[in-house]
Amino acid sequence: MFLFGFLILFMQVFSTCSDNKFERKGSDDVTDDHVAGTDDSADTLKAIRRNRAIGKGMNIGNALEAPEEGAWGLVVKESYIEAIAEAGFNSVRFPICWSAHTEFTPPYTIDPGFIARVDEILGWCFDRDLAVVITIHHFNELYNEPMDETYRQVFFSIWDQLSKHYSEKYPEKLIFELLNEPHNNLTAGMWNELLPEILEVVRAADTIRTLIIDVPDWAYHESIGKLEIPEEEKNVIVSVRYYIPYDFTHQGAHWVENSDEWMGLTWTGTSQEKQSVITHMEAIADWAETHNRPVTIGEYGAIINAAHEHRVRWTEFVRSQFEAFGFSWSYFDFGMLFRAYDIENNAWLEGFPDVFFDE
Repeated sequence: MFLFGFLILFMQVFSTCSDNKFERKGSDDVTDDHVAGTDDSADTLKAIRRNRAIGKGMNIGNALEAPEEGAWGLVVKESYIEAIAEAGFNSVRFPICWSAHTEFTPPYTIDPGFIARVDEILGWCFDRDLAVVITIHHFNELYNEPMDETYRQVFFSIWDQLSKHYSEKYPEKLIFELLNEPHNNLTAGMWNELLPEILEVVRAADTIRTLIIDVPDWAYHESIGKLEIPEEEKNVIVSVRYYIPYDFTHQGAHWVENSDEWMGLTWTGTSQEKQSVITHMEAIADWAETHNRPVTIGEYGAIINAAHEHRVRWTEFVRSQFEAFGFSWSYFDFGMLFRAYDIENNAWLEGFPDVFFDE
């Protein structure tokens, strides 16, 4: 009986996905006061509800994830947040290179000025009723040497400081993504061993925050089965990336070896191309159902080197499938190499943002 009741609640929370749409407003209409059952079920439903609050999201990449904001060509402006909100998005995801602003000697203090800058930007989002995901990007030292005690302590300290700084503030709107795309020497096994430790750090300061945990191997969707989350931690959303076909979405990417050979590749939306996407989504959904975990597509996008009409076609179709399977998503990215927005002319590119919304 309890299982049946839980499934009904689950379906109600995701009812907006049945027609491939997320509502811009009203994502907090299900509250903890309306959740019955065990503490575990309440925490799971928190995660489901807050995943719904992410809904349709936009990544603002290459800004706070750079060693210094602006070094990679983009400084976050309030007008960008306004454009995202006015377009109808539900959330913004901020890749942030916290390690570039943290001392590597005890007590591993984050630069207060940088935290103040992040607070300013988050305020712009909350003023517009946008949910926010913040994460740690480009902590290359930890990826390469995950057993190094200094790097581990920096990792723990960053989240200890952030958890205390935001302790139980904005619980419905601010979500912590613990680490972007574990990879290199931070293998699946290493990541699974590290998870209980970092969860303990965050939960010591904040017991109600919903957390996002990335799948191993660069958050590759097919590695979702390698992820092992402690069973007792229920208030969690699982995140994967979707840049498939990779040779199409990353053609000419300067950081990918030999990607110039992929220039000119297209995505025309053939039955075979579409079925490949659907098959991938079915596998993710099967895992989510089996493990009773909500899923977000933390990043997806096609590089501007691809023909524009093919970028638009691919983006629209994969987005529609994310929603058909009940996943929230965050497009990567707003204004740079995978851009949907022209930051020089302060205008959305042709076909954007309509490609993200059903008529």
